[in-house]
Amino acid sequence: MTNVRHGVLFGARAAMIAIALGALASCGGGNSGSFVGVGGGGGSGGGSPSGGNGLNQVAVTVDAGPAAAGGTVNTLYTSVTLCAPGSSTRCQTIDHVQVDTGSSGFRVLASALGSGLQSSDLPQATDAFGNPLDECVQFADGYSFGSVRSADLVIGNETAASIPVQVIGDPAAGAAPASCVQGPQENTVATFGANAILGIGNFLTDCGIACANAAIAGAYYDCPVTGTCTPVAQPVSGQLRNPVAAFAADNNGVVIDLPAVTAPGATVSGTLLFGIDTQSDNVLPASATIFTLDPNYGTLDTFFNGTSYPSSFFDTGSNGYFFTDDTIPTCTDQPAFYCPSAVENLQASVQGAAGTQAVLSFSVDNADADFATNAAALPNLAGPAGTGLQGAFDWGMPFFYGQPVYVAFESGAPAGVSGPWIGF
Repeated sequence: MTNVRHGVLFGARAAMIAIALGALASCGGGNSGSFVGVGGGGGSGGGSPSGGNGLNQVAVTVDAGPAAAGGTVNTLYTSVTLCAPGSSTRCQTIDHVQVDTGSSGFRVLASALGSGLQSSDLPQATDAFGNPLDECVQFADGYSFGSVRSADLVIGNETAASIPVQVIGDPAAGAAPASCVQGPQENTVATFGANAILGIGNFLTDCGIACANAAIAGAYYDCPVTGTCTPVAQPVSGQLRNPVAAFAADNNGVVIDLPAVTAPGATVSGTLLFGIDTQSDNVLPASATIFTLDPNYGTLDTFFNGTSYPSSFFDTGSNGYFFTDDTIPTCTDQPAFYCPSAVENLQASVQGAAGTQAVLSFSVDNADADFATNAAALPNLAGPAGTGLQGAFDWGMPFFYGQPVYVAFESGAPAGVSGPWIGF
């Protein structure tokens, strides 16, 4: 397996809020702030928690990702049809779209377009000054820059009509402004690791009130046709939006349903369901536990080895568990991952904002041995949190194997509990 993503990436909203508040938000995308490890996807197969007519669900897959990425691990993928607003002919189905519960908003690589749809087919968004609106996304290991445009998204049988999306690497956006640049640029499938990202985290927009109240460097930019791009405040209504929240129905959350994975596997197939308690197939079972999240950051507390990590989160966009344990050796060749001599069986407890607690068990494999299998699904992949995740325990993709996980959005109250929350 080549081109394995080392470490995790900041989701858009986390980075924006961190800048706005002058502190690191340990979450990404949405309103939350989680960390994103990139991959791609084109789904197949899968069932649902309790049956149903399938109209509110779409297949998802963990596989090696798009060919240009050279191989990814623990990345959840699906396919999305992107159309010019109101058109049924200027459309393109994008495969290898990463499904990310740690961010909000749809982002597509310009280089992935061109088979029925061009970026120029999507109307360019403008800001309050009437100038083209572009956006920067800063990650732990780089950055992306591109235009904000309007599009229709069709995901399974559901449609998000005429919502703002980002076209990363759009030639019309030009070069990224200096205040966006952070590490290497990730504007291609090879560097980004996916054709697009479907951000369906707990929050409705990718930056929220922070970007509405202030012009934040590294977020939204006013980019006149002639002149320099400068940071600009952007109303919530014009920010990238969680596509599922824009559906006409089944829009209060999502369910990620994947089978158990006990050893490295080539692929895993499952289901992404839209809505919670809106159809017979997405009902929260009585046995599930709800963990309410911090309403600003989408985080909760994890207690591990006698230490509290109050900025913890659950995130399909992270390709492993990322946490601090100095007793577990890291890999000599890949220090972003742990390489114990034998499997480590561990426990940690999580506590939601409302005080609900649970003890979770997980295991850590030798990452070098895992990667040597060339498998895409690695259930025990883990690494050190590092400086970018101080105060956080990142429950990444491995956590989502073997149980339906319910992600409730901030605006509603699925199962009678106000969001944001996560349940399993």
